[in-house]
Amino acid sequence: MFTRLRYKDFFQSSQQLLAVEPRLPQENYPEHTHDFNELVLITKGSGRHILNGYPHELHQGMVLYINADDHHLYENVDNLYLTNILLKPENDFKFIHNVDAVLQDLAPSQSQYKMVKHQALSHINQQIELLQQVPLNSLQQESCFLQILNLLQLNQYCVNRDSGGGRDENLYQLLRYLSFNFKQEINWQQLSQDFQLPLRSLQRMVKEKLGITPQQYVNKLRLSYAYYQLKYSEKAIIEIALESGFSDSSYFSSCFKHEFGYCPRELR
Repeated sequence: MFTRLRYKDFFQSSQQLLAVEPRLPQENYPEHTHDFNELVLITKGSGRHILNGYPHELHQGMVLYINADDHHLYENVDNLYLTNILLKPENDFKFIHNVDAVLQDLAPSQSQYKMVKHQALSHINQQIELLQQVPLNSLQQESCFLQILNLLQLNQYCVNRDSGGGRDENLYQLLRYLSFNFKQEINWQQLSQDFQLPLRSLQRMVKEKLGITPQQYVNKLRLSYAYYQLKYSEKAIIEIALESGFSDSSYFSSCFKHEFGYCPRELR
């Protein structure tokens, strides 16, 4: 049975539309659900997020929308800073309408988390700070929230090898690409050319950004996919290992135990 967080513990009144809850830092937090939705922006650090049974590694710039009926937890956090914007499920806005489609577009799909450009984070944080100011009337609150959504929409990274930006943007494009293509065999030399990042620079920038090597990041994505398949499918372990991108079942089992602390068979 999951702990259920309730909006009355975070909202000052039943008329309040939004609440901002910074986590500076976010500690490990057990699996829970809520009677409100939340928009989460990762501003610093790293950690593992398990949403509806699917684990994924968090890092700066990720944004995700979590629905009230979702269940999730945070673990393996390392200086993880995030900001939660809490919303009631009914979204009783007075001045803005039809934002559900925008919000649902930010909901993660297994390994595919949305990311926003690094240079946009300061502008988004400025709007979040305005949203925290008291008192704000309904028009000011909704206008500020709409501006946040607009910035998130305008500054998302797309899955596109021809990014045409600077090195930081190319790095984010690469990470986004990997989140969609981690099951494939990775040719790092080819990707360094495709994303206009010299191989040594690519390796250094990923290590600086995530604290792990590019191949370790790919392995984490593969293991997250395997974790979900082991837990919710009837596929054989060797089949899951191969499908996840591992060519050797023994190596897969070793990596899985190192990542999660137990063998694949123990998850079943």
